[in-house]
Parts: sequence; structure tokens; C-alpha cells
Amino acid sequence: MVLSVTPQGGPLPNPIKVVGMGSAGIDYLAQVASYPKPDEKLRTERLEAQGGGNCGNALTAAARLGLSPWIVTKIGDDSLGDGIISEFQRDGVVTDCILRAPGAPSPFTYIIVDREGATRTCIHTPGEVFNPSELTLELINNALNDAALVYFDGRLTEAAVLLAKAARSRGIPVLAEGERLRPGLEDLLQEADYVVTSAHFPSNWTGEECQGNAIIKTFARLPKVKWMITTLGKNGSILLERRADNTGTTGESNSIKEGVAEDVFKNLFAEVEEKRSPRKEKTLRGCTSADGTEIFAGGVATTTTAIRLLLKQGISEKDSDVVASNAAAAAAAAAANADTGNSAAYASQLAPFQPPEAIVTVSQAAHLPDDAVLDTTGAGDAFIGSVLYCIATGKSPQHAQRLGAVVAARKCTALGARPGLPFRNDLAAALL
Repeated sequence: MVLSVTPQGGPLPNPIKVVGMGSAGIDYLAQVASYPKPDEKLRTERLEAQGGGNCGNALTAAARLGLSPWIVTKIGDDSLGDGIISEFQRDGVVTDCILRAPGAPSPFTYIIVDREGATRTCIHTPGEVFNPSELTLELINNALNDAALVYFDGRLTEAAVLLAKAARSRGIPVLAEGERLRPGLEDLLQEADYVVTSAHFPSNWTGEECQGNAIIKTFARLPKVKWMITTLGKNGSILLERRADNTGTTGESNSIKEGVAEDVFKNLFAEVEEKRSPRKEKTLRGCTSADGTEIFAGGVATTTTAIRLLLKQGISEKDSDVVASNAAAAAAAAAANADTGNSAAYASQLAPFQPPEAIVTVSQAAHLPDDAVLDTTGAGDAFIGSVLYCIATGKSPQHAQRLGAVVAARKCTALGARPGLPFRNDLAAALL
């Protein structure tokens, strides 16, 4: 059974079309008191079936915020596929660009939600491959006509690169997600105007152990990107933003301030924390969960002007080892039955590192009681759905950080990736 929530609040007065290409499937969520040991038998506390997949979840979040999302993906022609489409349609996600594979099963994921440890473990069964030849001109036109933005979750990369290039040729901005290493993802990231990464992706991609070094090396490898957000879960997010001239500078290059990225990030987070007090941290109530839990927007701090971001020396500056590191990460992903492919597909063509110049903004996670967090499945997708909304409606990336944190926190108060996603009228007007 596929569960859904009746839409509330409706679309924006002038609906804005956004497109997402990537994964959609069914999530089977088994909540247990604690994660099972080998050979152990235990009972579930709850078992639910819901729509899932990064792209599908993010577009559902965007639809509930008022956008008109279209999804490009491929599923089976089975009953699960029928349920996937029905749930999208109930949430206002347009399904005209979904391909059905005759005689094939739809993708699904078995998710073990550990209540005691507040973790979730995903076991994914993929569906049929989306072949680039299936991305016909008719499908491209249907998807991109009147689109304000195109989002890619990092899957279906061969076909996704083709759609991204088509979008760029039409002047449609591209948002790409770097969640984990996948074959062909680097080519897709090179087509992006905006990038959102997971906490661990920069380190996996660059081979840098120091988070600050990894983030700025990732940003430096993406010279077309206007801004990049790295999400850090309960620790908030970090935004690097280039200036409109794509340099990030505020004047003559030799007059720009410099700082070690790791220190800049830590100092900004410390600045936010220092300004907080039990009252100040609750100055903006972002929303209330279905069970009445109040969720408050976190604080932000910014450098205001661009800074040349330097590597922290003596930590793990080892560019010569990056390709080998990425190959090892790819092999580990394949061994774990993640997204298999040859390791060379992950290797980056390295250029000499040039310290990027960017305005830096850090944002705290939203504030809610620890015991209100039921399940973190899809929290990153909820954040990206908020980013889609902010780009499409012309809001700043700093606004996206704050809204995304609240939407992600609200999602975590319910089991599964979608039931906890808020609708427009659930959120404070200041966040929209």
C-alpha cells in the first residue's frame, strides 16, 4: 500500500514549472527498537510502504511548497509503478515524462529505522536502466518547455547529462546533487549552475580528510557553479557563493582578504552560537509538526564579502593521491552494491588547485527537541526541495539554507521521506 497526504495550501498564484530527473521508487520502512544483530530475530514496531527516491522526494517537497514539478524517470509496469504514479499525482507532481519498462519491476528500497540509535539503513533494489536513447527529442521538449529550473539527483547520469546540456542550451538553470560517488556524476556536475552536496561527498570526491579542504577543493573543481551548499545534517549547512562576475572577488585580487577555510567555517558557526540565547534561538517559529512539536529556524552568519579560501596545511593535502582515493571509494561502493561501475568513472581530471574566492554563509539546523526526531530518511531530499523552491521564486541561497533546514526538520518528525513534509500553509510566512 502506498501512503500519501492530502495536499493543503495549493500551488503558487502563478505556478512555476520545475523539472527533476532521477530516482523514484517505493520505500518499505521497518521501524525497530534497535538495529538487529547477525542471526537475530526481532519484531517491527511499525511497517509502512511509501513513495521514495531522492528525486521523487525532493519534487514532492517542492510541490507542497507550491511549485509545479515534473519528474523524468523510469519505473516498471507493475502495481508498484501504478502506486508510484498515483502518489505523485495526489501530491501535484506531473508524471507525463515517466517511462514504464514492460515486464520489469519498479525500484524499491527496504529501510530499517533504528529508533534507539536514530539511524536508518537502506537496502536498495534498482529498476531498469534509463538508456540515453530513450531520452527522445519529444521527451526533452515535453520536459523542458516553460521550465524555470531542472534538478538532477545524480542518478541516471548518462541520460541526465544529455538533458542537462539541453537545458543549458535553452538558458534553463541546472541544479545538481552530489550525494555520493557515482559513474558519470562528474560530467553532470560540470553542467550545473548550482550544486548541493552531502556532508561526505566532498571528502569522497577529493580524497581530503579535512572537511574545509574538501569543500573548497570541490568548489574549485566546479568553476561554472554560482554557488554550492554542503549540508551537514544536525550541524547545519555551509554555502560558498561566487560573485556575479564568477570570480568571487570584491575588488582587486591582491586586496581580497584570505582565510583558512576550515577556520573560517568554524569561526562563523561559533559566531552564530555566541549570539544565541534560550530566547534568541526561538525568534522565528518555522512551523509546527503534526503532533504539535514547534520547530524554530536556526541562526546564520556570513562573511558578507568574498574571502580567498585557503587549504589547511599539514592535514591531508595530497592531490597526487586523489585519483587512487576515488578509485578505492568507487570499488567500495561497488562492493556494497551501491551504484556499480568501473572506478575510472569516478576519477577527476585534476588541475592545479587555485584557492576559490567566495562569500561564505553558515546556517544552523532548525531547532526541535531530540526526542521529536523519528526518522531522518529523506531529510536531504526535503532540503533540496526547498532549494528548488527558492531558486524558482528568486530567493537567495541564504534563504534556501534557512527554509531547507526547517522543512528537513519537519520531515524528520514522521516516519518515511514524505509524510512529514510541510505544506505552504504549515510554514511561517517569513520563510516563503
